[in-house]
Amino acid sequence: MRLNRGTLILLVVSVIVIAAVLVLNSQPASAPAPTPEATAEGAGPLFPDVTEDALVRFEAINNGSGEKTVLTRDEGGVWTVAEATNTSDLATDQDKAKSVVGLLVGLAATDSFTTESPTDFGLDAPTHTYVLTDKDGAAYTLKIGNKSPTTPRYYALVGDDTATVYVLPQDQVDNLARQMITVPPYVASPTPTPTATRTPNPYSEVEQTATAAVEQTLAAEMLTATAEATLEATPEATAEATP
Repeated sequence: MRLNRGTLILLVVSVIVIAAVLVLNSQPASAPAPTPEATAEGAGPLFPDVTEDALVRFEAINNGSGEKTVLTRDEGGVWTVAEATNTSDLATDQDKAKSVVGLLVGLAATDSFTTESPTDFGLDAPTHTYVLTDKDGAAYTLKIGNKSPTTPRYYALVGDDTATVYVLPQDQVDNLARQMITVPPYVASPTPTPTATRTPNPYSEVEQTATAAVEQTLAAEMLTATAEATLEATPEATAEATP
C-alpha cells in the first residue's frame, strides 16, 4: 500500500514526538535546590569558660571621659568598689556588684563576622573597655566600638582578636556602662528625713505692728468702758441698798 505524502509527514512527526517523550522520561528528576537557613555562627556567650566564682577583679573604663570603676573580690567572696571616678562613702552593695559582674560574664553576642578593617566599626578606638581577671591572673577583655546605624546593636572585640567582630545587644551594653561606671554598685543612699520648718507669718512686720497697736487700743477702750460702767452703777446700787 502506497502512503501519500501527507501521511508520511504525519508519521515522521509522530515518531519524533514519541522519541522525544521517551528521552525525557529516561532522564532522572532533579530535586529542587534547598533553601539555605539563616544561621548565626557567632551567637552565644562571649566568655563561655569564665565562672563568677573564679573572678577576683572587674575593671571598667569609659575611654572617652576617662571615668573608671574597679571592683575587687576577697577570699571570702565579698566584692568591694576599690576605685571609682564617681565614688561614694557608702558601702558596696553585694547584690548590685554580683549582678553587674554576672551581666558581663553572661553577655552573649547575637552574631559575629570577620573583617580586615576594625576601624570601620570604631574598634580602633573603643568607647569602653571591660576587663575581668580570675584568681589565676588570666584576663578577659571586651572592647566596645560603634553602635550599628540600622539596628540596636554594638560592635565589639574580645581579647586580642582584632579580626572577629561581635554584635551585642544595645540595652545590655548600655546597662553595663550605667551600672558599673555611671552609678557604681554602692548601697542606696538613705532617704533624708524632712526637717520641720516654721510657717512664716503671712503679714509683714509693719502690718503686724499696726495690728498689735489696734488690738491694744481696743483693749484699753474696753477696760475704760468697763470701769466707767462700774462707777456709774455703784451709787445707784448703794442708794437702793440704804433703808
